Amino acid sequence: MSHDLTDFDTDVIARSRSAPVLVDFWAPWCGPCKMLGPVLERLADQAAGRWELVKINTDEHPELAAQFGIRGIPNVKLFHQGRVVAEFAGARPEAAVRGWLDEHLPTPQREAMATARELMRSGRSLEAAELLRPLADADPDDDELAALTARALVFSEPNEAVAFIAELPPASPWDDTARIVREFARLFAMVESPPPGTEPAFRDRRYAAAGRALRREQYAEALRGLVAVLGDDPAYDDGHARAVTLAVFKHLGMRHPLTDEFFRAYSMAVNA
Repeated sequence: MSHDLTDFDTDVIARSRSAPVLVDFWAPWCGPCKMLGPVLERLADQAAGRWELVKINTDEHPELAAQFGIRGIPNVKLFHQGRVVAEFAGARPEAAVRGWLDEHLPTPQREAMATARELMRSGRSLEAAELLRPLADADPDDDELAALTARALVFSEPNEAVAFIAELPPASPWDDTARIVREFARLFAMVESPPPGTEPAFRDRRYAAAGRALRREQYAEALRGLVAVLGDDPAYDDGHARAVTLAVFKHLGMRHPLTDEFFRAYSMAVNA
């Protein structure tokens, strides 16, 4: 069976919208490519349509190699829904490639998690929580799923969200997500039940307003308030104002337009 490229848009981009496409960037003179190529071809033939292989000779298609930043070969990229979702470089033994495929090939659960991340970035965390909660209940041992579910739940059920991450092991890969959940939940609790005997100063009212905006997922308003508070006192709330602002950036993603808009002002505020 031939796996050679005929047309990139048809063979890779369009096809990846119905089945994952593994693209092998290679060249005839490349020794490691000659080792990896037959492994990929054999696995593709065994996949029975679960995923497909397309081989791109970089000597014949230098424009594609340049487009995807190929600096060394073999280079393998997994396309799904028209975009790269995973990749590796260099030759690997068959067992390692099988393991990599098992980890990265889309599944219904991974699709749901990807959808949930997009929902959260667009301020629709309740929908994300409704999507993830049944999956997390059915698979309580999946730490990544538990952490993501907690992140979606924290806006509507902060105590439940904290409980979701309570069982994560020490030094978990999802520690950043756990910190986001804890900082958000702490701020929401403070807004709902301020510490007894505290007379809110002007700065406190801005902080509380930012917390309420954050819980409503009105991120621009929340970040505006948080940055204003930090501009007056970079260590405000024993450093938690700074931590929760960073948590908002991480929740949205460092390439989110609001992160781009507010991160410079945040940096100036905390480093003044």
